[in-house]
Amino acid sequence: MNKYSVLMSVYKNDDPVFLKLALESIYDNQTVKPDEIVVVFDGPLNEKLYTVLDSFKSGKEDVVKYYPQGVNRGLGEALRIGSEYCTGDYILRMDSDDISDSHRFEKQIQYIENHPEVDVVGTDIAEFNQSPDEPDKRVRSCPENHDDIVRMGKRRNPMNHVSVCMKKSALMKCGGYQTLLLLEDYYLWLHMIGAGCKLANIHESLVYVRVGNGFDSKRGSKERITGWKVLQDYMLSIGMINKKEVMMNMMYINVFVKTPSWLKKILYSKVLRK
Repeated sequence: MNKYSVLMSVYKNDDPVFLKLALESIYDNQTVKPDEIVVVFDGPLNEKLYTVLDSFKSGKEDVVKYYPQGVNRGLGEALRIGSEYCTGDYILRMDSDDISDSHRFEKQIQYIENHPEVDVVGTDIAEFNQSPDEPDKRVRSCPENHDDIVRMGKRRNPMNHVSVCMKKSALMKCGGYQTLLLLEDYYLWLHMIGAGCKLANIHESLVYVRVGNGFDSKRGSKERITGWKVLQDYMLSIGMINKKEVMMNMMYINVFVKTPSWLKKILYSKVLRK
């Protein structure tokens, strides 16, 4: 039997109410519970967050493991550290303000057991503002099979990071998480593709992602352009794209970053989401 670890990072500015809901969704409310939950404290936290974390761990000390860090180093480094502490054969990712569907782990574990050749399996995600019960949630859907994932990966992030379940051995094989501000996960999928790993997605929204916190406006950071260039250089180096595609992708990201937030919101609602 494979062993499954959940990997999460917590930061001092996280909302304690959202964190509580996120933690409950990955254990208390799951039909199939993980073997281990690894939470990295990305620098010192505040008392409200510590209270939530202490309460969640109570009675689950054999499952829940915390790894405090003295300073904040960012998500990529926190996940690199946490992944090394995970003892499971597979690592399930989770963010501190999202909510996993109660059947998420059951369905992903079943998929993994039925498809041992797959190294990473993600799912669609449903984006919400206030409540996952909202009727007008946006859905970010990703391709189901590997070839289509690679094809999408040439232009856009082909996996929903918060939804993935991945073999720890595959993560280590491709060098693990690397720091690339705002794009750590996209960079990881590209390295996995370059290392010959097989990726897949379940065409069902099994994670509810909170976007009522400036989600669209964050896509306007100019640092994304610098990171995007790193992605293009890597894809070019492994023969995934050609120089013309690099030029087109850089034109796209420059235009997108400079697009006003109000227009980005429309693009996400009408074009980039279902």
